[in-house]
Amino acid sequence: MSRSQSGDAVSGDDRAVSRAYNFPGFPTFAGVVPTGYRETVRSREIGRGPAVFEAAVGLVLHWQVHYGSGFVAIEVPDAVTDDAESVWGIPFGPFRPRVACRVFGVIDEPGIGGFGHGALEGHPQSGWESYLVRLDDDGRVFLDIRVVWKPAAWWMRAAGPFGALGLHILLRKNLRALDGLLPASD
Repeated sequence: MSRSQSGDAVSGDDRAVSRAYNFPGFPTFAGVVPTGYRETVRSREIGRGPAVFEAAVGLVLHWQVHYGSGFVAIEVPDAVTDDAESVWGIPFGPFRPRVACRVFGVIDEPGIGGFGHGALEGHPQSGWESYLVRLDDDGRVFLDIRVVWKPAAWWMRAAGPFGALGLHILLRKNLRALDGLLPASD
């Protein structure tokens, strides 16, 4: 998905495309989790100092957590922007299910930066995720990931507890996706 100069969503054949989120309400970076959804939060210290923080925010805002986790870009803009839509192939054994998401918010402030995106119709999970880089007062830099989710596709529901295990494995990859890309810590 790319954007025209007017900001309209366009596909490869220039038709406006916009899909609905596959969950009720509107996604948030924090707050109450809707009934029937699970919240999974993971965090990892990824370095120290302002240089690491700035580099990590830049990488997150250019989809590097996704690329570094092995996702295959199908229709992905160069950088994260509000309302940007992306379509990824997710390596899942011999399968590559396509997942489509829309960015619901971008944060680029002193001490915190990143984005959140929500699943669109057809995504195997219902819900949203956020990827935030945080610089603590003591100089430590963290990558924080929050996932609000429930299975949407029949095969995700049929997976039962293995769906949560798959998410756990994916989040471990996400948290290590920036390894080797960041400058040395201060």
